[in-house]
Amino acid sequence: MNINDEIANYLSYIDLKENTKIGYKNILYSFAKFLEKRQVLEPTRNDLLAFKEFSLKHLGSASVQKYIVVLRGFFKHLKFMGVYDDISYQVRGCKVETTFKRMPLSIKDSIKLLNKAKKKAVNEIGKRDYALAVLFLTTGIRSIEAERANIDDIDNVQGEAVLHIQGKGRDSKAEFVKLSEETFCAIQEYLATIDTNSIADDDRGTPLFLTKPKNGIRKRLSTKMIRTQIKDLLISIGYNSRAYSVHSLRHTFATTALLQGASILQTQEALRHKNISTTQIYSHMVEGLGSNTNQLVSDALFKSKKGQENK
Repeated sequence: MNINDEIANYLSYIDLKENTKIGYKNILYSFAKFLEKRQVLEPTRNDLLAFKEFSLKHLGSASVQKYIVVLRGFFKHLKFMGVYDDISYQVRGCKVETTFKRMPLSIKDSIKLLNKAKKKAVNEIGKRDYALAVLFLTTGIRSIEAERANIDDIDNVQGEAVLHIQGKGRDSKAEFVKLSEETFCAIQEYLATIDTNSIADDDRGTPLFLTKPKNGIRKRLSTKMIRTQIKDLLISIGYNSRAYSVHSLRHTFATTALLQGASILQTQEALRHKNISTTQIYSHMVEGLGSNTNQLVSDALFKSKKGQENK
């Protein structure tokens, strides 16, 4: 079997969104590359298990679970087409914990992050990054949603400034988030620094967040660059751990909302979660952060001991 040819055939066969196909392509060709390095022409179930074990050394359980799901679909397709045996049969996936890998910031550190970004907002790029930080912390949108945003997605609905967004897994911009006065002003101050004639429109429209000008042209800021800019801000206030990333700001929005009195339902609506159980994880996180159980135990072990020693 020529696995590269079969991968190409499978990708042209499946009816999925283009972005999803790109993800499938990366996974399938990483498996093909793994086989090539091992000089395997006719992969077996043991080869698939070896790839699973190899992947677990470099990726999280959620990522490896996705790899297994994609490979199962691929080999089921090959068997259906009469091309190859389904070597994924009874290959177990990975247990994925129902928790978050990214930690939220406290309100104090959120303010610290905004102040740091504000100090750097002395030029176009600084103002852009400040607008991004404010937008993430006050709306909880995802980095991909910021990347997809266009200038004309900023709108006014019943007297409220909003940003229309193309949510996760959506084909159109059927949702919107409200923009506070501070968020709206931060975006407008950034846009005021841009020469609109220098913006390169793409097939998705006129992008809201832009790269540095190159040869006088500004292009859409990629998700990767958005993540990098926010990560740099996090590092600048002392958060260099893998547990903190641009997605931490979405978690921060959720925990801050709950701490400030928003209900679970209000927070679910703001985050656009389909299932309230996802939002409830934030509630458990807030409860855990507010618990003093560990300190009570520590006091019992150490403070009582000091009292006894002084007797």
